[in-house]
Amino acid sequence: MEGGLSSENFNFKPLEEFVNRWVHKFIPETLQEENIVLPQQKGKNYFLFFLKILPWITLLIFIISIFYDPFLDWSINFPWREESLPLKGILRMLAVTGLVGFGTNYIAIKMLFHPREKRPLLGQGLIPASKIKIAYRLGEAINREIINPQLIVKQIKETGLVLKYMERFNLSLKETIQLPEFQKDLMELIEHYINALLRTDEFRQSIKNFLQGIDFENLKGIEAGLFKIYRFLGGDKEIAQRIEEIILSIEYKIDPHEKVIQEYLQKLPHFIDENKSTIEDILLKIIIFLVEKINVKKVIINNLLEFDELRLENLILYSTSDQLDYIQYLGCLLGILGGLFIWIPYESFVFLVFLGVLIFGLDEILYRIRKNEKSKHYPT
Repeated sequence: MEGGLSSENFNFKPLEEFVNRWVHKFIPETLQEENIVLPQQKGKNYFLFFLKILPWITLLIFIISIFYDPFLDWSINFPWREESLPLKGILRMLAVTGLVGFGTNYIAIKMLFHPREKRPLLGQGLIPASKIKIAYRLGEAINREIINPQLIVKQIKETGLVLKYMERFNLSLKETIQLPEFQKDLMELIEHYINALLRTDEFRQSIKNFLQGIDFENLKGIEAGLFKIYRFLGGDKEIAQRIEEIILSIEYKIDPHEKVIQEYLQKLPHFIDENKSTIEDILLKIIIFLVEKINVKKVIINNLLEFDELRLENLILYSTSDQLDYIQYLGCLLGILGGLFIWIPYESFVFLVFLGVLIFGLDEILYRIRKNEKSKHYPT
């Protein structure tokens, strides 16, 4: 039967209306899932705030130092130095190195995204220029490490997701099939489509082919007599055509079969309960089949390639905004420290080593304390 029950010769509107009315009854409520919450910074990040205003303070100091140097006649004495160290120009030098440190980091971060389009002299930003490579590598990594049949099936089995939804579905099914409105709608739907099937071109052609295969001319006995009487009364119309018209004029009524259908509906939840493992295996196989048929790598690559440069930039900035801000504004502080190295290299080196040991040591102590507290609350 070429074409089958396509939308051209079959009205699917009653089925659509039935689904729209009852599908919410069969779809179980969403299970409580563990939401992934991004870690939030408690309170204001005062250090980042300080880093953000530091370039402006440095710029203000640089402008002031052009016209006025408060340390013009000052000097400082260190016990380990024989001569005093003049402070003339120290503000301007630290301001310049700070601004240079901030400026280089600012330009470096901007060069990640700009220019968005390739320019004759300036070239193109690193990320826009590497968009194809980024999309390919990201799609490859996700397809290999994150979205693959083995990992999906493992996750589903570990969480018992299929069984949980089956239990919810079965509970919804038991409640819904008891509703008189649902039973009435279901019977009307079955009756409608059986009658529609009887009137399809495919069914009519099947009946016609079947009747044409019957040799009415060679009938014998009482059947032959009845056939002759029928032809005499009905004219010369072919008997096959008349029988076809009679069959196609039949109106199917589901009333006599309602009780049987309802009995099968009542047995369906019990059948699902008894065959949970088998149904779960079937559903898992269907999921694996669908995942294997979907070229995840291709989907990811195509979607990323459709991102314009501005959208890609916003996506990355949204994900890494705080970190990029740290890198950008930390350049000013590092530049100032670099200026100190120029002014007093030995003292600056000793001071920074001491400061680094102090910070990393304190960080390690706090890390161990926090780790011990977590182990007390969540013993393994």
